[in-house]
Amino acid sequence: MDDVSLTIEQELLGRLLDTPEVMPVVAGILEPRHFQEEAHSRLFQAMMQRHAMGTPFTMSTLAADLNLTWGAQLLPDMKYGQYVARLLTSPAPAMMLQAYASDLRSQWAIRTIAVVTGRAASDQGMPTDRLQQLMQGIDEVRASLAENTTTRETAGETGAWVVERVNAIRMGELGTPGASTGFRELDRLMLGYRPGELVIVGARPGIGKTTFATSSGRQSAVVGNGIAFYSLELGGDAIGARLLADQAFDSGARLTHSAIRDGHLSDGQFEHMMVAQEAIDRLPMDCDYAARLTVPELSARISAAKKRMARSGIPLRVVFIDYLKQVRASDRYRGQRHYEVGEITAGLHEIAKREEVCIVLLAQLNRGIEAESNKRPDLHHLRESGDIEADADVVLFLYRPAYYLRRTKEFQEGAPDVLAEVERLETKLEVIVAKNRNGETGIVDLFCDIGASAVRNGGTRYGEHRQ
Repeated sequence: MDDVSLTIEQELLGRLLDTPEVMPVVAGILEPRHFQEEAHSRLFQAMMQRHAMGTPFTMSTLAADLNLTWGAQLLPDMKYGQYVARLLTSPAPAMMLQAYASDLRSQWAIRTIAVVTGRAASDQGMPTDRLQQLMQGIDEVRASLAENTTTRETAGETGAWVVERVNAIRMGELGTPGASTGFRELDRLMLGYRPGELVIVGARPGIGKTTFATSSGRQSAVVGNGIAFYSLELGGDAIGARLLADQAFDSGARLTHSAIRDGHLSDGQFEHMMVAQEAIDRLPMDCDYAARLTVPELSARISAAKKRMARSGIPLRVVFIDYLKQVRASDRYRGQRHYEVGEITAGLHEIAKREEVCIVLLAQLNRGIEAESNKRPDLHHLRESGDIEADADVVLFLYRPAYYLRRTKEFQEGAPDVLAEVERLETKLEVIVAKNRNGETGIVDLFCDIGASAVRNGGTRYGEHRQ
């Protein structure tokens, strides 16, 4: 027997025995036949029968249903009572039940297809008949998997689920599903980073995409959200310096990330940095610095991060990827960047839905915006970049007016009014919500100290950039 499958089966049954009320989470996914161990299949069958009748199950009622006593032999080397006690020692994290159930169902499908393939390969019949037998077996497995998915429900069931969730939120029994962005007005506009969504953050180089992402991710982690940050371009020293500077800013100490990286800090600054490090060390935030990852590689790492955090009781809520250009496409559309980008964004959106996390993908806008009189980015600056706009649930653009004012001829010549305007706007960052599938569009004004890698709450202007 596959040891991994056996462990998953044991941990899943352990959770169901320990917390029977979570049975509905797996009831629509798993069937007794999906278990590899016969004893596990029998135990789950008894649980399913109780669940179908609407009656609770306990260790004692299951024993009675299976015609077992505590001392009855369940396995060759294990009595029922002993085995149940073992299952209860390592129950699966409740938040991982659905993933565990899906894994077991997939393992069953692989075993079943392997048997069908082996039978077709060893049969001495005509090749056409053997191929037909193989395809029929695979189709039966696919039909079974489709029947066991939890994606289909009646309109009434969908409405009832929404009503139940809204009432739970109103009664204070359930938090809103979106993880905080760290910025009050942006949360209000886009309802936070919501599970299953792909959020695009676009800007020209130098505007502050990475600064926005690290500050947003750190502040979201501070309130308990599990964060995974994939830096495909910058190394650990650059990201670490930004996180430390941003954290230090909270305590009133302004440390620039460049000063942290070159190490030229006073004793007082070094002390502030160490205090910031202690705070960061407590955050549920993982950072990964592998370069040029493919979508399947990102999928595997995100899944592993989710399971790793779940073992500590922390749900992975938001995944940051910095940035799109560094995600490696498959060879399918080699040299056709338009299609490569579409393949990447569609794949990341699928991962977000499957893993029930929000993926925040940073993207660099093309140079075309520099030739326009109005430098504020808009959706048309994405429309030549594959299917980014179509795949994204939310599109955010970053714009710092002082960045462009500093590059004007008037500023370089020292025009007093322009110098004053730059000073007034120096710390202003506009977050343009250009697309919001589930809410309003608008512009949120934030405070931004680029040198200190700090982005904080500011004002907001609704109704602009409305589609």
